[in-house]
Amino acid sequence: MSPHWLAILNPAAGRGRAARLWPRYAAALAARGINIELQTTSGPGEATCLAREAIAAGQSRILAIGGDGTLHEVLNGLIGAPTRATLALAPCGTGNDWARGRAIPRRPAAFAAMLAAGRTLAHDVGAIEYVADNGLQTRYFINLAGVGYDAYVLEQLPRRGPRALAYLTAVAAGLIRYRPPLTQIAAAGERLSGRYFATFAALGRYAGGGMQFAPRARPDDGLLDLVTIDHLGVLATLRRLPSIYSGRLLQDPAVHWRQVAALSINTDPPARIEADGQLLGNTPATIHVLRGAIDTVVP
Repeated sequence: MSPHWLAILNPAAGRGRAARLWPRYAAALAARGINIELQTTSGPGEATCLAREAIAAGQSRILAIGGDGTLHEVLNGLIGAPTRATLALAPCGTGNDWARGRAIPRRPAAFAAMLAAGRTLAHDVGAIEYVADNGLQTRYFINLAGVGYDAYVLEQLPRRGPRALAYLTAVAAGLIRYRPPLTQIAAAGERLSGRYFATFAALGRYAGGGMQFAPRARPDDGLLDLVTIDHLGVLATLRRLPSIYSGRLLQDPAVHWRQVAALSINTDPPARIEADGQLLGNTPATIHVLRGAIDTVVP
């Protein structure tokens, strides 16, 4: 029998790119004998519900069609289910940072060949508990969570329009206005304190459309890469942008890196938190790793 997958399509991903490309992916998958059942989301959060319902109905292979946000939603419908899931992503979003880190092919024919080959990785998942309007909440992430400037920039983005250009514009414009909170972190028996420009807990290397905030991160070592960046002046921060894209960030004396299995973070005043490029709630927060919690299809 041909493998059967439930495909969850976010038609808004990549400003409509996912919807435009899906027929090409469908044709390539059919040519490989891969059986697809398609469901399409109509709004934020629906991918989580569709994934959860699919697992409850006995499906174990879920294909997300979209970007990092779609992957994040689908993941949150799979973790904690009684049946272990296999997750794949056809990268059709704006940033595609998780796919970039795993070298997931974008061409439909190459992607279909990867899916047909069936190689999987037992991928770590991050669990983050944070403060929301209705109390403590828990979400799961597969790539990176951040407190500080990255979440601040996401707050400035318009809900519609070209997000890639808007993100770069917000990154540059926000440097003048941003005031980092006093941050306290407890991890691996250490206590860290400072006015950090940003703090990242990473399973993947990339975020923000190709920025390498955690170039040493691995998705299967059972550890989070904890990266803190000291607050610097505007010009000093801008001078560091090339090293963020090149993967040399950790060589900077203003950047501090360690690996931990869990951490807690608090800020004064409370600060926003993002995970996989999605705004969540506020600090205080705790983060820990679920080692090998989900199988992901990789080249």
